[in-house]
Order: sequence, then C-alpha cells, then structure tokens
Amino acid sequence: MTPLSERLDLRRLDFRGDAAPVGLRYLFWTTVVLIIVVRTILAQAGGRFVPNAWPHSEWVFVLLLSALVPLCVLWPFLPWESSAPLRDRAVAVAFLISAVVLMPVTDFAAYPLVALAIANATCVFGTVGGLVQSSLFSAVNVLFGVLYPDLPAAYALTNGGLLLLYSLAVLFVMTSLIAAGKRARRTRELLAELDNAHTRLRAYASRVREAAISEERSRMAREMHDSTGHYLTSIHLCLANAERTVTALPAQVREDLRQARRLTKEALDDTRRWVRALKPLDLAHRSGSEAIQALTEAFGELGITTDFSATGPWPEEMDGELELVAYRFVQEALTNALRHGKAEHVKVTVHVTGEGISLAVADNGQGRAEGTVEGFGITALRERLTTRGGTLTVIDRPEGGFELCARIPFAMETAMP
Repeated sequence: MTPLSERLDLRRLDFRGDAAPVGLRYLFWTTVVLIIVVRTILAQAGGRFVPNAWPHSEWVFVLLLSALVPLCVLWPFLPWESSAPLRDRAVAVAFLISAVVLMPVTDFAAYPLVALAIANATCVFGTVGGLVQSSLFSAVNVLFGVLYPDLPAAYALTNGGLLLLYSLAVLFVMTSLIAAGKRARRTRELLAELDNAHTRLRAYASRVREAAISEERSRMAREMHDSTGHYLTSIHLCLANAERTVTALPAQVREDLRQARRLTKEALDDTRRWVRALKPLDLAHRSGSEAIQALTEAFGELGITTDFSATGPWPEEMDGELELVAYRFVQEALTNALRHGKAEHVKVTVHVTGEGISLAVADNGQGRAEGTVEGFGITALRERLTTRGGTLTVIDRPEGGFELCARIPFAMETAMP
C-alpha cells in the first residue's frame, strides 16, 4: 500500500514559516464565508439577527460573533512552526482564543473552525497545544449546552464528548501530517546530498580518467620523441652529410637526396608538433585564463604566431571539470589549426561572464574543403562539451582559415543521469 506521504504532495502541507499551507488557506476563508452566509440566511428566516432559541442576552451573541473580526485580522500573521518567536506565538494565542469564543455561535461551521484552530495549535505549540485547544473547545461546548434551559445536562455532556473525539481525530491527523512532512523534508535533503555526492563523484571520475589519458599521452609523446624523433633526426643529418659529399654524382641523384632531406625535415617537424600536442602542459600554479594563455604561448614555440586575449574575471571557485573542458577545447583547437589547417597565425579569445565561458580559436590556415565531414577530434570535442551543457560552433572564416567557438555554462542545463 502506498504511504500517505507519497500519495499527498507534502510540499503543499509544509507546516513551516509565516504562511499557512494552501489547503488550509482555502478552508479558512471558505469557513468565514460559510459563517456569514449561514447567519444571514437564518436571520432572514427567523426575522431577527439573534436566533430565537438563544437563551442569553442579545449583546452576548453579538459579542461572541464579533470574534470573527480578530480571527480574520490575525489569520495572515499566524506562524506555523514551533520555532516561531514570542511575538508570533502571542498572535497564535490570540487567534486560538478568538476561535474558542466564536465557536458557540458558528452553527455547522464550527467543525472546520475547530479543525483549523487545532491545526495551528499543534504546529506552534506541539501535541500538548493541540490537546489543550481540544479540551477548551469541548469544555466551552459543554458549558453552553448546560446553560440552555431546555437541554438535558447528559445531552450537553454527550455533545461535548463527541466534539472532543472529533478534536482528537483532527489532532491525530495533524501530528501524522507534520511527521510525514518532516520525513519528506529529510528525504529531500538526503536526495540533495546524494545528488551532490554523485556530482562530485562524476567530477572525480572525470579527473581520474583525464589523469590517465594525460599520462598515456605523455608516454606516447616520450616514445615519439625518443624513437621516431631520434631516428628522423639521424636520417636528416645523414642525408645532409651525404648531400655535401656527393657532388660528383649525377644531378638527378643529388636532387633526390635534397628531396629526401626536405621530406625528412617535414616529417621531423610534424613529429615535434605531435609531441607538443600530446604532451600536457604543466599546470602547476596555473589555472583558468593563465593556464590557457600559457598553452597558447607554448604552441607559439612550434613556428606559428599566437595572440591571446581574455575578458572577465575567472571565478575563484571554478568547477575543476569545467575548467579542464575549457583547457582541452583550446588544446584540441590549437592542435587542429597546426596539424590540419597549416596555420601561421592563431588567435585565442576567452570571455567570462556570470553565466559561463565563451572560447574562440581562429586561424588563418587552409580552412575546410567543401563537403568535408567533421573529423574524430571535432566530434569528440563536441560530445565532451555537450556533457557539460555546452555548445560547439565550427566557422569557415570569409578571409580564410578556420574558427572554433565553444560556449560552456557554469550551471549544467541538463539533469544528471
């Protein structure tokens, strides 16, 4: 069987703060209207405002009914939590006394009025407050029943006992709802803590994965530098020596040697670019725009000119995963411009706002051939940005070259799976 706390939207019955839950607000004002309407109908039917069966003076009836005014005035200011300050608790006491005074002249509207008063007494003063309020309603009911001359005392006592049972039932329901609301709030707090822990775990897993990838890239860079790079350097030197000592050979052979040395030089330069692209930059004591600027300047050592500009303050409490995504975007874009675009100049722009980070890497290289499909690097970069709620835009510049633009929001738009 589904628990009550799951069948009800307990957030609508959250008995905390300075305002009553929505359901009780509707019930209160409906009760006020009902009291006025019923009293008007009965007055017209009996020909007088005070009921004919009223055993006391008319001014007593009017005085009791006038308690409706402070009841309506105090209602918007009622507290609904036990930690309310003394001033607010005094307002609650005045409201509860007014409800007790009004109850004898409310006819059938007494039942919702009793329920509302007991609900407030239970929220502000606990179970003891609800019991006291229930006892007061029952005692007043018995008192006015005994004072009716034609009403047997046993009837008055029975009627007061039934009202007490009704009041205790309301008290039981209220304590159950308050307990269920507390459990629901605690559950929401635990779910929020779990979600935060999940988010931190995802960030930690991402960083561990990134560390493993960076370590593998470093290993590959060392292998290329120590093996392929060494061999190409040796071949280039040998070809250069051979070219200087074979002047007697035919012109075609010398041309082939020059061509071989040129191709070896290009292969060596390309290998060095790969080593630089694979080797992660040491980010010790660097973060944010400073790290991206250092990365941009490092690529400038590979024979291209670079330009870096940054606007907006980098947040001090930046999410580490988001910062890493921004860094890797610039690294991948610079590598792409160097390796595929054959660019001679690259401009990196970083713009930080209160909503997120905008990054742009523009080069003066070859751009894309018409009909070219996005490569693996761009596709992987787009997927990585999407996981952070970001976007990637690929632009062919009219003046020639290629531009990658990324937008990474600080708060993820998509929910965590």
